[in-house]
Amino acid sequence: MADTADQRLGTEIAGYRIEERIGRGGMGVVYRAQHMNLRRRAAIKIIAPELADARGFRTRFIREARISAALQHPNIVTVYDAGQSGETLYIAMQFIRGADLAAVLAAETRLRPYRAIDVCRQVGSALDAAHAMGLIHRDVKPGNVLLEGRRAYLTDFGLTKRTGSTKEALTQAGELVGTIHYVAPEQIEGAQVDARTDVYSLACLLFHCLVGEVPFARDNDVAVIYAHLSETPPKVTDLRPELPAGLDAVIAKGLDKSPDRRFQSCGDLMSAARVVIDAAGPLADTVPGRGVPLGGDAPDVATAVGRRVPGAGDGESVGTVTGMEVPERRARMLLAGVDGSTRALVHIAVGDACEIEEAPDGEHVLELARERRPDLVLLDWNAAALAARDVLEELRADAVTREAKVLLVVKDKQSRTREVARAGADETLATPFSPLQLQVKLRKLLGADAVAR
Repeated sequence: MADTADQRLGTEIAGYRIEERIGRGGMGVVYRAQHMNLRRRAAIKIIAPELADARGFRTRFIREARISAALQHPNIVTVYDAGQSGETLYIAMQFIRGADLAAVLAAETRLRPYRAIDVCRQVGSALDAAHAMGLIHRDVKPGNVLLEGRRAYLTDFGLTKRTGSTKEALTQAGELVGTIHYVAPEQIEGAQVDARTDVYSLACLLFHCLVGEVPFARDNDVAVIYAHLSETPPKVTDLRPELPAGLDAVIAKGLDKSPDRRFQSCGDLMSAARVVIDAAGPLADTVPGRGVPLGGDAPDVATAVGRRVPGAGDGESVGTVTGMEVPERRARMLLAGVDGSTRALVHIAVGDACEIEEAPDGEHVLELARERRPDLVLLDWNAAALAARDVLEELRADAVTREAKVLLVVKDKQSRTREVARAGADETLATPFSPLQLQVKLRKLLGADAVAR
């Protein structure tokens, strides 16, 4: 939101016209701006005067800006320019249309498991790219992750250090503002830092995204620092029991006090987390009434394969599966991009024979499909809110979702086009169609039990 009292609005700095204030951090104020000659939108950070006047800061600022500008990666905010205009230090960067992860978490508390994995995977990829150049970010936190659609960008390499360097005093201006909940033990102690320092911070970020709070939530900064140095991190499943238990081991390894015992790269951390999520099957948001995976529960859980746990939980006497009736699993269908008329026809054709879930407008279909594991995705080729061809390609390319059947809803004249034929759907259904026509397709794809009787 623009601040009409801000005297910089409408002025020019180094060829950039300041349009709107969009953020404020420990190092200064960030504005939306436009380069007057190139007509390119940018985000420009004006460094706080008290920092700019500090001894040695200007030299260090220019050096770090050059380091940041050298980083070219799809998940790193591009630095366009940096320097000094009069007495003002500035850095011009790629403008990202979206919110930072801190704002998203403040609004939503936490992310869906696959969304959390996807965001942190992209951040991890950016960090590994920096590490390959011998650079360590040291300030990984939600406020430094920008989200634009499904893309995550890591920004603010202002605290970057070369691998092997040591951290300066914790009390240095701007160093730990808002970051203490994600800082590694060796960084606190002023010991040598390396790529594994960022691995620790990324594990904190992943924990926050999955659970909705930081690993060491304490009443004051001293207690937080002590916890990072001395306390065992909480288990993810203690706070979200519906998440797979394997995540506890992944987070524990990522947050090990010893860098030698952590994952050695951010990619290793995120790959391990992804494997656990993939193996868990559909993930519910609450524990009561959860569906036991068809492969059965973990060995220490005495439940029948495929049965549904009652909403109030099992009785104390439940300890074996002897004589228990195991209901058949209903087919699961995901509706993506369909209109109200199509949804109504689906419910008529299916009745209670299928579990039906709808992807909300703007929801990433692949993410939802990975979480819910549908047997069939009903996808509208002409949906305005999503690119159906891209969605279909993603579903087919993903190891978790590639076996799901796809029924493509198209307009009548499109059903015979080469473009639709090449899309790779299992079946197409031309509009307008009747419940009976839909039932014919579903019988073919899912069997007779998938339609209303």
